[in-house]
Amino acid sequence: MFKFWKSFSWTTKFSIIAFFIVIILGLLSMGVLGFLLYYAVSFLFKNFPSINSWHGDWFWPATISVGMFWAFGYIFAGLVTHYLKRITSNNIVICFVYLFILWLWSAFLWFLVINSNKNNLI
Repeated sequence: MFKFWKSFSWTTKFSIIAFFIVIILGLLSMGVLGFLLYYAVSFLFKNFPSINSWHGDWFWPATISVGMFWAFGYIFAGLVTHYLKRITSNNIVICFVYLFILWLWSAFLWFLVINSNKNNLI
């Protein structure tokens, strides 16, 4: 098993470890991670009310879920950068793409949450 782990690239190892850490933090933070992720993408959702005015039974489970599901973004980013390394060896480009995928995944998750709760937004 250790030989298998050593065969992974640094980015793959980081992505796997980050996945498990973020999924646990997403639950233990009780929605704070999801709340902070919303602020990173909030300018995309200017047509909707501020997150500070949202309330209801759906709100905290949604923020906790976004924080937990955001962990899958690390797996996606790790896969993309694994294949991107075959095209370029520029670490700045690779890091930018990795972070952009995490940000884009956060935006997608909040888009799903907002669209499924349009009627509950105040």
